[in-house]
Amino acid sequence: MSEEDINLPKKIFNCQDVKKRMHEILHENLHDKQYDLNQCSLLTKNLSNIIKDSLKTFGYERYKFIIQILLCQEYNENIQMACRSFWDSQTDKYAQTIYINQFLICIATTFAVFYY
Repeated sequence: MSEEDINLPKKIFNCQDVKKRMHEILHENLHDKQYDLNQCSLLTKNLSNIIKDSLKTFGYERYKFIIQILLCQEYNENIQMACRSFWDSQTDKYAQTIYINQFLICIATTFAVFYY
């Protein structure tokens, strides 16, 4: 076993599985919600905590997770998001999903950064 193999994660972050789970979480928690400015802060914190807790069940070791939730009112407006980072493309990944109902838009992004 080489030194490089020791530094690699046993289980690589699976973007598709995480994306699917995040979308399920958004649907479960937002399908009956209307946009309420006064509740957005609490709702986004709760969603990020639920996603963070669900990531623990995937069994990823030595990964740091950054979860970003964007919640806005649905007015048929365009939204653009971008991010830049310096990371190891072999181990560091991200998953993103978008949930839309007639009242709101929610974009959830999970960044998984492997801790060497």
